[in-house]
Amino acid sequence: MKKRGQKIAFIGTGFMARAMIGGIVGSGLRSPDAVLAVNPVEPESAAEVNRLFGVGVGGISDLDGADTVVFAVKPQQFDEALAMYRDHFTADKLYLSIMAGVTLARLEKSIPGAPVVRLMPNLALSVGKSATAFAPGSLASGEDVALVEELFSVMGVVLKVDEELISSVTGLSGSGPAYFCLLAEALAAAAEEKGMDRATADALALQTLIGTAELLEKTGVSAAELRRRVTSKKGTTEAGLLAMTAAGFEKAAADGFNAARIRCDELSSPDSAK
Repeated sequence: MKKRGQKIAFIGTGFMARAMIGGIVGSGLRSPDAVLAVNPVEPESAAEVNRLFGVGVGGISDLDGADTVVFAVKPQQFDEALAMYRDHFTADKLYLSIMAGVTLARLEKSIPGAPVVRLMPNLALSVGKSATAFAPGSLASGEDVALVEELFSVMGVVLKVDEELISSVTGLSGSGPAYFCLLAEALAAAAEEKGMDRATADALALQTLIGTAELLEKTGVSAAELRRRVTSKKGTTEAGLLAMTAAGFEKAAADGFNAARIRCDELSSPDSAK
């Protein structure tokens, strides 16, 4: 059997598809002619992807030439995609899905006999800093798993997990960039309220996020340990942390994680388009 990953077709050309295509092509892992953007519903979007990355633009029948297909559409659009492309889904291709809530069982039932892999990356794919977790289906081979690791390792950290943890991954790292952005927004807004101009506040909040991430990565210490090192007894940081904790910061974070996780589970139902 021909080695997979030589011709990769993306169904959908939104932000996540563009981030993946940009990572794969921009890293030099694959040449632009090894990647195909397929979006007959929004051809202007596929054309823009071509302009950005130089990849091919194909129609529905062009899926026949691909050995790997990436579902990069919203989970609510999965049934529509199946109806549109079903005649060109064959068991000799590898199917990768970033659709939250669409289970391996549902994917395998929809494309009988085909190997499938569920993935949950985040938008940091576009800058090579994604946290991507994946769960292979029952028919995915060791070579298929190796291909997933090859493709996504150039875009950040990639970790294999049990499928039952994918919803938790969604609540943690999948939605996580928005949580950290919300924290940065809130801190900058608080500084602005006390007289700091917003541009300065935004710049300080951004660099604080970047610097903290670098510290965690470079030192290898846990977030809890780094927090302890930063927090002097009876100092300013301790005062801030105590106020945040009293206001329910930890509960708010846990509630956000659980709400995203639960929503991911809800999306596993074909009737979850609402």
